[in-house]
Amino acid sequence: MATRAPVVRLREAGQPRGLAQRAGILLHGRSRTKQEMLDLATGLEIGGTRWIAPYADQGLWYPGRFMEPLESNEPFLTRSVERCHRLVEDASEGGRLGPNQLFIVGFSQGACIAVEYALRHPGCCAAIVVFSGCLMGPPGTHWSPANGKTLQGLRVFLTGSDMDEWIPEERTRQTAEVLRNLGADVEMHVYPSRPHIVSNLELSEARSFLASSFAAGQPIVPGATP
Repeated sequence: MATRAPVVRLREAGQPRGLAQRAGILLHGRSRTKQEMLDLATGLEIGGTRWIAPYADQGLWYPGRFMEPLESNEPFLTRSVERCHRLVEDASEGGRLGPNQLFIVGFSQGACIAVEYALRHPGCCAAIVVFSGCLMGPPGTHWSPANGKTLQGLRVFLTGSDMDEWIPEERTRQTAEVLRNLGADVEMHVYPSRPHIVSNLELSEARSFLASSFAAGQPIVPGATP
């Protein structure tokens, strides 16, 4: 297997650098496009946001399935997570935007990267929107944030389905339970008979989630003590 780093291209929309009130990183699914994620962002209707949509080489953030041993998706998995971290750091504009003004939206494979990022870099963003994604690794994996931290202050919008051909409902529910036990505030929705897409209903509910996360004042700073 080749070990070259993914080539990631970017597109942006919304408010420009220097004027945005917050920034959202958009992570596409397997073999999907960054334009699809920008279209999704339009449906989220979060004003004042700088949207940043990277694209992974060949449309893949990692080559295998999410339930394979983590090492089987390396080095691509770590490189993709670290690429996400560099995008979050750049989105902060040198500290003009704090972690409480940064969030990640992912679909499918991109949603799994968002969850993995939250574990490896706790405290770096206020919220993640996980459309049809979950924790990575086989059954029996022990999940915990890096450096002995918790996910206190992180808000998570997590979706799944009882009919999703890629993400079993059981793993969606397990992801919610694990993230809650690690301190995250998780809003989970499991949609009956919904295929592997982002439905209009979950887009609407994600819109409400983000609106409440960034309404009037700022959300809790990730990692802060209440």
